Amino acid sequence: MTEFRHMMEASLMPGDVDPLLSCLDSQPTVSIRQHALKAAGELFPGTDTVPWCPLGRYLDERPVFTLDPRFHAGAYYVQEASGMSLWQLGPYLDNITSPRVLDACAAPGGKSTLLLDLMHGEGLLVSNEVIRTRVPILAENLAKWGYANVVVTQNDPADFGKLPEYFDVVVADVPCSGEGLFRKDPDTRKTWSPGLVALCVARQRRILSDLWSSLRRGGLFLYSSCTLNRMEDEEQIDWIRDHLGARLLLGPQKYLPHRVRGEGFFMALLEKNGPREAGVKKILPAPDGKKGWTPYRVPERAPLHLEGSYSWSMKGQMLKAFPRESHREMEALGSMLHVFHSGIAIATKKGDDWVPWADLALATDLKKDAYPVVVIDREQALAFLSKNPLVLPQGTEKGYLLLIYNGLPLGFVKNLGKRSNNLHPVSRRIHLSIQ
Repeated sequence: MTEFRHMMEASLMPGDVDPLLSCLDSQPTVSIRQHALKAAGELFPGTDTVPWCPLGRYLDERPVFTLDPRFHAGAYYVQEASGMSLWQLGPYLDNITSPRVLDACAAPGGKSTLLLDLMHGEGLLVSNEVIRTRVPILAENLAKWGYANVVVTQNDPADFGKLPEYFDVVVADVPCSGEGLFRKDPDTRKTWSPGLVALCVARQRRILSDLWSSLRRGGLFLYSSCTLNRMEDEEQIDWIRDHLGARLLLGPQKYLPHRVRGEGFFMALLEKNGPREAGVKKILPAPDGKKGWTPYRVPERAPLHLEGSYSWSMKGQMLKAFPRESHREMEALGSMLHVFHSGIAIATKKGDDWVPWADLALATDLKKDAYPVVVIDREQALAFLSKNPLVLPQGTEKGYLLLIYNGLPLGFVKNLGKRSNNLHPVSRRIHLSIQ
C-alpha cells in the first residue's frame, strides 16, 4: 500500500512508519471491559488491566464470546482497548450535575455502555445511530447494560439542531477511513484510498457542524476516530477550534498499535467557547404541549420491581420504568427525535397477568426478591439463550422464575410444572452450537 505509506509518512514521526506497517501484519489484541456494577471481581483471572481504563482487561486469546452466558448477562462488553480511552472523560462528568450526554455515532454501543458506567446512573444519555439497521443491536447492548437513563435514537446529526444548547457533553466517534481496523479487519485495506480519506474529512465536518449547536456554551465535545492520518485527526481538531469555536482541554491523543496494546485510535476533548449561566439547564416543552407534566398512572398490582427513584408508564401493553428525575425530558425527546427505545421494559400485561420482560432481569436496580430464583449451570444457561425448553428439578416453584448464572440474572422462564416456557426474546436467541 504505497499510498498509505506516503500518508503515514506525512502524518507520523519518521521513526513510527516502519514499525506501524510491520505491526499491522501481526495478530490484533483482544480486550473486554467489565461492567462497573455487575462484574464482581475478575471475570478473567490473571489477565492484564488496560492502563487507561481500570475496568478493561486484555485477553491472551479470543474466546467464543457468544457461548459465554456472562456476556449475555451484561457482565462485560467486548471493546477494543484503545477506544476505552474515553474513560478519561470521567472526572469531567463528575463535575456536571445530572449531565446530559449525546453519543452521536453510537452503534454498536461500546462507548455508550462506557459512558453509562461513568455517569453512575445519573443524568441522561441519548445514544444515537444514523444507520437504521444498526439501531437494534445498539438497543440490545444497552439493555444488557441495564441502566434506565438512556434514550436510543435513530436520527441524522442535523436533527439535533432542534435541541439548541441542550447537551452538556457531545461525543462524536465519527465515521472514518478505518485505518485502525487494518489489523482487525484486513478487508478494510481493500477499500482504503486517499479519496476515501478526503470523503471522510468532508463528512466529518458536516457532522461536527450539525452537532455543534446542540452543545451548550462551556460544554464538552469529545472527538474520536479509529484512523491514523492527520487529515481526519489533528487537522480536524484545528478545524473545530478555528471554525466552530473551542479550546482544547485534553489531547490530542493518538494510540498507535506498535506503541500500545490496541488497534489504533485518536481522541481529543474540547470545550465550546462562551460562558454559561451557572445552574441553568434548558427544559424541553412538555410533549403534550401543556405547561405541567405528571407521570402516568399504572394499573394496580403492576410489577414495580426496581430499587430507587423511578416513575412508570404504559406503552400499549408494555410497562416501562424511567428515572424519575429525567422521565419528563425523555418523554419530550420522543416528540422531537425518532426514539427507538428508552428506559427499561419491565413487563407486558396479558389479561390479569404480568409477563416479565427480558430487560427487567438485566436491570442494575432489579429488586433482589422480585421473583423466585433458580440457579443454573452453563449448559442450562446456553440452552436458555438458545431458546430451548428447560427441564427444571421436580418440586421447583411454579410461576415466573428468574434464572441466575454465576451470580448474574440472565432471564425469565414460566414454570408450569412438567414443563416451562422460555421467555428469552426470539431476536436475542443464539444460534451457535453449544457442544
